[in-house]
Amino acid sequence: MSTDADSSISASECAQLLEFKNFLASFAAAASELTSGNELTRNGSGNCVTRSSNDTYKVTADEQRAEIVSTIWKQLSVKGCPNAFQMKLLHMAADKMEQDLRHAKECEVNVDLDETQYDLLKLQKFVSSQLDKFLLKLTDNAAMEKLQLYADDEALCRDPAECQCALKPWSPGHSAAAIKNKPRKMEDRHVCLERYGEMYQLEKHSDCRFFGVFDGHSGALSACYVTSQIPQLLAHQLQRPVPATGSGEHNVDFYRNAFETAFLQADERFAQKRITSGTTAVCALITGEQQLYIAWVGDSKALLVGKRTQLQLVKPHKPESPDERRRIEVSGGAVIHAQGQWRVNGILNVGRSIGDYSLEAVIAEPDFVDVQLSEAHDFLILGTDGLWDHVPESIIVDTIYECLAEATTQLDDIPKLLVDAAKDHDSQDNITVVLVLLKPRDQIGLG
Repeated sequence: MSTDADSSISASECAQLLEFKNFLASFAAAASELTSGNELTRNGSGNCVTRSSNDTYKVTADEQRAEIVSTIWKQLSVKGCPNAFQMKLLHMAADKMEQDLRHAKECEVNVDLDETQYDLLKLQKFVSSQLDKFLLKLTDNAAMEKLQLYADDEALCRDPAECQCALKPWSPGHSAAAIKNKPRKMEDRHVCLERYGEMYQLEKHSDCRFFGVFDGHSGALSACYVTSQIPQLLAHQLQRPVPATGSGEHNVDFYRNAFETAFLQADERFAQKRITSGTTAVCALITGEQQLYIAWVGDSKALLVGKRTQLQLVKPHKPESPDERRRIEVSGGAVIHAQGQWRVNGILNVGRSIGDYSLEAVIAEPDFVDVQLSEAHDFLILGTDGLWDHVPESIIVDTIYECLAEATTQLDDIPKLLVDAAKDHDSQDNITVVLVLLKPRDQIGLG
């Protein structure tokens, strides 16, 4: 950044605007070390969802917005963009990149279809590179004069001399941990979107939080796919008018149908790629009215916890359970004991999943529960079977309460301790844990 730009950073400015200017200055300095001419030689491609040219899929026009939004959001978080500026940057950059993508021939895949499709890995690299260029332009002196336009509404102080930015609204918070463990590949994925409603511009659901855990099998591509696509598909359903009947049950049906449609659309679209991969899914939506909605397929679980209440919200879709077995057999499938477990057609050890297009008896229709949250509820834990099959729920709950009560324990460290507990209890599988606080940490466990 130039000296003139540096001189514009004044101690009389709003603290959040100063933080953003410092972020841009640091970003520009780091980028200058990685450039050769005008081309970035490194632009964070290591933060993409995929890792190699073999771990990719074709992205259609219906899917591209979700992939663009997901990639930009990850990149803004990794780069350390201040919270007050992330949302407008996300929306502005996503709109611009959708336009730019029409001319990005390097991302296209030559297919015999009426519509253009894009390679996921190339698309992610393109978005990452374009985001870098977008941010670098903000370091120009002319752009610096307009940085306040990129802040959230009402985020900046009108009187910088009396800046109150330290008094920010409380956010409950979350943390997550995931490890490959013994398998050859990591096939779990997860997504944590504290500002889900704002991300997808849901006017009537702007304060929603969204969390999802996905346990992939036969490769990670299905889990990768739903991580970006389900939030977008669900948002599209939530943009529909909520029935104005005054009936609480009717509103529950609205959310149940929204989740079901999102899951089934994700399954249908992924099946069209003819990729042999599938994933379980457990997703949580928390509204500003403190209503919790959980939808799932497969055997990843969600535990709702309070000092006086503990509720496992998920009934796993195991092939041997009477209801699932009956449904599978009516669908023309068979439940066979193989490799130490009951499996659909002797292959898959869950009765429902997203993907697995070759197993017709395996469906993506989710089960669904809703819970009105109250002061009695402290936190929610989402996890794959690598956790739940090996660590008793009582140990999980006690560990979290003990850690939350210990001021020196960082929130980010708690899921890591649960992962370690699963390994100590001989878990061989991939392990993913997401901890979602439902109230301020210092209020958890009181009363």
